[in-house]
Amino acid sequence: MARFEFAVQEFWGFILVLVRTGAILSAFPILGTAMVPARVRVAVVVAISMVFGPMVMTSVEPDWLTPGKLSLGLMSELLIGLVLGFATRLLMAAVEVAGSIMGFQLGFGVAVQLDPVTQVETPVLASFLVILATLLYFVADGHLMMILALGTSFSLIPPLHAAASPQLLEHATTLMQQSYNLGVKLALPIIVVTFLTYLVLGIIGRVMPQMNILFTGFPLTIGLGLIVLGFGLPLFAAIFQETILGLEATLIKLMEEMGRG
Repeated sequence: MARFEFAVQEFWGFILVLVRTGAILSAFPILGTAMVPARVRVAVVVAISMVFGPMVMTSVEPDWLTPGKLSLGLMSELLIGLVLGFATRLLMAAVEVAGSIMGFQLGFGVAVQLDPVTQVETPVLASFLVILATLLYFVADGHLMMILALGTSFSLIPPLHAAASPQLLEHATTLMQQSYNLGVKLALPIIVVTFLTYLVLGIIGRVMPQMNILFTGFPLTIGLGLIVLGFGLPLFAAIFQETILGLEATLIKLMEEMGRG
């Protein structure tokens, strides 16, 4: 009987590790998308959970083996994974914002396609930048950083010991603001070039009214924008990789806030 109770406690301890792992890995750029078959995603989550399970060495106390407390514990583990995954997902959201701004400025706002990652219609330029950002994410070892953050989370936030501190919501809001600022920063070269182009075309239109500015402006704006985008890709890569490297401190701060109390 004692062995059975111990096995039940260990089983639910593994389930808690599995829930947190699955929630965090759902934010991975490729693994967490519909492009990967569900059975592959489940297999990866179970494999990583089996690696971390013995390291965590957790077992659910008998007083937690009630439907109400277990549900609360599973929800807390899910919340931890979603919060950490949310911080990572904001990186890709910033790239999508940058791509949407660039596409609108260059006149590609109506050129959309079905994004296989998000399964929604996305501007073509945004899809291109998301693919580039995904490659940079793996080049900068962002996937290894997330696995490291997962292991660290079990040290800073033991299972069933999560606490939602008042600063957590404030920090999450700050991350959303920083994501939007990053998107604008990435799109800034295109914004400046298109603004100057429109300004020059407006002056020419006033000086030479007989010139068809609308007919001339579209190809000129698109051409200059694509040239600036091509030369600015190294800068885009540098800024994005720097942001990925700074993600570790952000994740640790989030875990410390959720581990209080």
